[in-house]
Amino acid sequence: MVILAKPSVSPYMARALFEIKEPAVLAESGVMIPMRPALDILTAADFKKDPKRAYRSLILTSSENALSALYRMIPHDDRVLKARLFKDKAVFRGAIAELYPDFFFAEYDASEIARVDVSKIPFPVVLKPATGISSIGVYRVASAKEWKTAVEFLRKDLDRYAGNYDDEVVEGRKVLVEEWIRGEELAIDGYYNSNAEPVILNILQHMFASDGDTSDLIYCTRRALIRKYHKPLMRFLARFGDVFDLKRFPFHLEVRVNKKGEFIPIELNPLRFSGLGTTEIAEYAYAINVYKAFFGEQKPDWDLILKGRDESVYTFMCADLPTDRFRKKGLRIDDRAFLRQFDEVLDYRILDEQETSTFAVIFFRSADLEENRRLLKTDVRKYLSP
Repeated sequence: MVILAKPSVSPYMARALFEIKEPAVLAESGVMIPMRPALDILTAADFKKDPKRAYRSLILTSSENALSALYRMIPHDDRVLKARLFKDKAVFRGAIAELYPDFFFAEYDASEIARVDVSKIPFPVVLKPATGISSIGVYRVASAKEWKTAVEFLRKDLDRYAGNYDDEVVEGRKVLVEEWIRGEELAIDGYYNSNAEPVILNILQHMFASDGDTSDLIYCTRRALIRKYHKPLMRFLARFGDVFDLKRFPFHLEVRVNKKGEFIPIELNPLRFSGLGTTEIAEYAYAINVYKAFFGEQKPDWDLILKGRDESVYTFMCADLPTDRFRKKGLRIDDRAFLRQFDEVLDYRILDEQETSTFAVIFFRSADLEENRRLLKTDVRKYLSP
């Protein structure tokens, strides 16, 4: 079953749930659900009345805002306990410390972070909330001179986005400092099946405008990327899954590839795929419906997929602008002008700025990475108009 929470559910997910007859549970009221009358939708009360059904079912969330409901409804389910572990980035780092004995990280109370003895920190590092999502509060600190700036950014960013997420998803009482991992960043959507075997549904390259960029603006995939990383990632995921004994567990995992070719985990987002429906780029790129694959425990035939001749780059862009930048000033996004930047748009999804700071998600195709590099320099503020 799928646990539905804000922001709104994509039409693609709703159609998939209808086609496979998979029930959904409302984690909160006010969730916008396409095709709602046609879906099998349960309330949280219905869910709690039959915990055995929940324990037997495969579980996927539409967003991490559903986690707090799961914590209440089936708190002792092994998958929920694992989700709690993964959401605390400091605990997660500690759990994999034996695999990466030379990796530096430290946890601090938010009240003491400004007074940390920076002479003991091996810069460059990343400063971020121990519980977070979507690069909120994340800052790359190149040197001790930037420490105060980073701490102030963390505080302001957490305040700015506080209304969009539950404390179980984003909160700033604990702060994590960890070494900056140099190398290409990848995001993997997949799951561990009932036999604890990893299944990869997509591999995405997270592109940045610069070393100091920590935004979630551009992710892309292409067959060349899958050819390069699928087999080594499968070996890594098998080892990773053994550490945590993962079964029937969907995930969105972010890693960096260091100079030695090792995969260093950044974070694992539990019981979901790439957010805001962006995981659905797999349909355009590889004809993979990630929801049907997960609930059917299907493994994509990557050998067959990679024989395809389409070497295009398939990308999604999360156009983000904190709502206080324009709502309070009576401004709006000029979607038509913004859309004209893209050469071949596959889908343009306007999101409700009341629910998320991402005002639109754009799926598009290009021949190479040049369009993505250009878009990384986009200043979305120029698309604000009265």
